[in-house]
Amino acid sequence: MHSLLDIQSALQSHDEEVRRKAIQDLKGMPLQKTCTLLLTSMGDESWRVRKEAVEVFVSSDPDERTIDGLLELLRSEDNAGLRNSAAEAVTRLGERATASLIRLVRDSDADVRKFVIDVMGSISAAVFIPPLLSALQDADVNVAAAAAEHLGNLGDAGVVEELIRAIVRNTSDFFRFSALAAIGKLAVPAPVPDEIKQLARQTLLRKAVYECLGSIADESAVALLLDGLSVRQKSSRNAALLALYRVFSRSTPAARQTIESSLQMFKGGDLVPILNDSFDPRDASLSEALVVILDIIGDKRSVDLFLHAFANERLSRVAVKALKHLGSDGIDTLISRYSSVDEDSRTAICTLIGECACRNGSIIIREALCDPMPHVRKAAVTAAGKLRLSDCIPSIVRLLNDTDHDVRNAAVSCLQSMVLIDRSGIQAVANQIGDSNLAEQRKNAAILFAALGEGDRLSLLVKDEDALVREAAVTSIKKLHITEATGTLLIALVDENPDVRIAAAEALGEVGDGDVIIALNHALNDEDSWVQCAALKSIARISPGATIHAIQTVFPHAEGLLMITCLELLEQLGGDQSLELVEQTLDNSDADVVTLALSIIARQAIDRVTRHADRLLSHHNKTVRASCAKAVAQLPTSQACRLLTHALEHEENDQIRIQLQNLLKGFA
Repeated sequence: MHSLLDIQSALQSHDEEVRRKAIQDLKGMPLQKTCTLLLTSMGDESWRVRKEAVEVFVSSDPDERTIDGLLELLRSEDNAGLRNSAAEAVTRLGERATASLIRLVRDSDADVRKFVIDVMGSISAAVFIPPLLSALQDADVNVAAAAAEHLGNLGDAGVVEELIRAIVRNTSDFFRFSALAAIGKLAVPAPVPDEIKQLARQTLLRKAVYECLGSIADESAVALLLDGLSVRQKSSRNAALLALYRVFSRSTPAARQTIESSLQMFKGGDLVPILNDSFDPRDASLSEALVVILDIIGDKRSVDLFLHAFANERLSRVAVKALKHLGSDGIDTLISRYSSVDEDSRTAICTLIGECACRNGSIIIREALCDPMPHVRKAAVTAAGKLRLSDCIPSIVRLLNDTDHDVRNAAVSCLQSMVLIDRSGIQAVANQIGDSNLAEQRKNAAILFAALGEGDRLSLLVKDEDALVREAAVTSIKKLHITEATGTLLIALVDENPDVRIAAAEALGEVGDGDVIIALNHALNDEDSWVQCAALKSIARISPGATIHAIQTVFPHAEGLLMITCLELLEQLGGDQSLELVEQTLDNSDADVVTLALSIIARQAIDRVTRHADRLLSHHNKTVRASCAKAVAQLPTSQACRLLTHALEHEENDQIRIQLQNLLKGFA
């Protein structure tokens, strides 16, 4: 299809694919001949046709007059698809549409003005700041609010004063919400203007004001925020609390001390129960702020809240800190409630007793070692280790046979920690379970023998009939750096179990010397890629000079994990020979391998990217194309612009197109 008449005819087809291909045929033709067809097709009933029309129009480099014609489509009230296509096209044109957009800021149609303001916000160029500031005074509140919102997104703090003046002028709550949010994004912490503070008196705006203060206020707003902690509306109280926490977090040490003194005045008062009621672990940010503020207040009535907060992984650190600040009274209060609380609370109390090293809780820990719930037993045995309750060793040994796997592991860790305080007792336990008929018990013995430094017993366990025991023994030898066990490790390197071979290869890297390189080179032929990787890394650790040869041995057939390991080691080695090997992987079928190779070349020798750029910018995998685009952007400006522009002309993926456009903007 070549003539306009043929294309016009095809655009009347009922088949959307025929219409879409007809639009494609317009590409490359003079825009003055195709403009009407393209603008009309932007209102097509098919989104695929509309999208194609936008693509062809944008790629045709329209002039200002043509862009004016495009913007007239924003007046179409009965075709939302047409308006949206026009907005998308002008957004894609970016700053080329500046003059046309600015002219329409004062259009008589409020809907058009709103569309124009939103497009300016999408383009996000500093040139739009003056017209957006002017639009703050627009008679239509939707237009003015949109202007405020986009000024906030543009990131120029110089507009804050004008936004404050606009808040004073425009009494619309909707506008003020938008303007307050914008100020919150822009302003740096400083004394808050009275115009903003006065808005806190209005119930509808109070929450928005507090949120704004959380972003822009310094300690001068503390009094206002403290008052906000006792307002009637819970959402506003929470906003004041979160804002106060943010102000406190960024204040100077002297200012923090003043804030702390003000908060401590609430201890024993009516505010604490109200604040306790705001705790909601589903809102992590608010809950963290609440725990910190209540910690400063230091009221024992918050102890239950701190306990619930401790059960939350994100809040556990600040909760422990708060409980420690309460001192023995706080922990004793929890201990007194132990027998009447649920499983989660018992678990938390046991953990806290250990974390706080509270000897008063020893009785609770001894009781909890026999708790019917596994989570409680696990917390108890961990606490027993931290409290060094050596008299509990018999009870802890019984937990080595617990029905719960996590409890058994915790018991082993606990016994490890007690080696320094009762070596003979742990030695007896290790000897006992080392002769057990149960493989797991012998594996645990290997862990304890490592803690005891018993290399001879570990060497015997490397020959155990069970692979898990052998692996644990080999790993323990690595941790102890027992060089005398090299012969034992070489035997383990050809074990029938791959996990044992992996552990042996890793251990040889830790405790071996140059004499084991030959054995590790043999391991490069192992059928398990994890063993190969471990052997390769150990060769690199023991003898960096032998690494290139080892990599060349596996390189022709390496794939996946092994190839990635090769690349990582090549980057560590550096040099031309290493980079030449890295470049060879740019044609690899694995996109992850190609992406890693690209990033290595970009870090080590960016100029080497040039010879591969055209090919990789058109790679079938979008992740590779994206990675290559990032690398190309590091080349000299003229070279990068040429390559990226060429890639943009042929790129069909919207996400990659946006990335390419943003990279090109960076060179503008």
